[in-house]
Amino acid sequence: MKSVFIQRGWWLLILFLAGFTVQAEVPKPQLRWCLDHFPRFHEFHGRNKPVGPSVAVMEELAKRAGFTLEYSARTPLARCFRQIGLGESDLMINLNLTPERADMMYMFPYNETIPETLYLRGDDSRFIDQLSQLTPLILVTVRNYSYNPTLMALMKDQTQHHIEVDSISAGFELLHKGRVDGLIVPTQSSLEVIRNQPKLHYQFRRADLTFKFAAKRYINIGLSKKSKHMYLKEKIEKTVAQMVSDGTVQRLYGVHQHLQEPTYLLTEPTRRRPPN
Repeated sequence: MKSVFIQRGWWLLILFLAGFTVQAEVPKPQLRWCLDHFPRFHEFHGRNKPVGPSVAVMEELAKRAGFTLEYSARTPLARCFRQIGLGESDLMINLNLTPERADMMYMFPYNETIPETLYLRGDDSRFIDQLSQLTPLILVTVRNYSYNPTLMALMKDQTQHHIEVDSISAGFELLHKGRVDGLIVPTQSSLEVIRNQPKLHYQFRRADLTFKFAAKRYINIGLSKKSKHMYLKEKIEKTVAQMVSDGTVQRLYGVHQHLQEPTYLLTEPTRRRPPN
């Protein structure tokens, strides 16, 4: 009889431990991250997994919040927004907040935005460091880019001197040809355009004006409101806030900071306009 009880005890112990094993092997939810190629933040190189500080931030978020990431292929930004709107993708990163985006995503701020840059031609000797100096200038911006609302309100006040183009490259072309006085564009993306187009090297300089306004602006991680994993919303939101407060976001951006690369910009105005 005693041996029967012992055998029963062993079987109960085995079943108990097996239950723990099954529980431990329950797969984590997988969230799809739709991403484009954004140099210096998340980059695709061949068929390899994307790299950059955005990737490090998202991987740390997934680890802490208890899910795994599915990386999309390199996807145009507009298509990512469509997928988010349909619930075909769950997450995006490096997003400025707009009403349209807030309609389709929950937005979690995690880092301050980099202010836009005002570019002048290399032969333009004007010293511009005040917003009031923009009024008489013919300025060009990029259509559908989410600029600081205060800056765009200023642009609307001078509609006769404001031109919109479809791309940063098109804006540089207008500035290079002397058809506009200045180009206001996102800093990192515009530097990448200059780096990749040798004809633009040393043709422009930055104005001294800094677009800093009273209200701080942040870039966000977005979670689709049609995601199948909405039950993770509060966990993701709290985890992002923790990563900001404990310095993780700043540390990861610092670790993945690229070596200083040439900007191919002039630091002083030239005496005459560079040749075309």
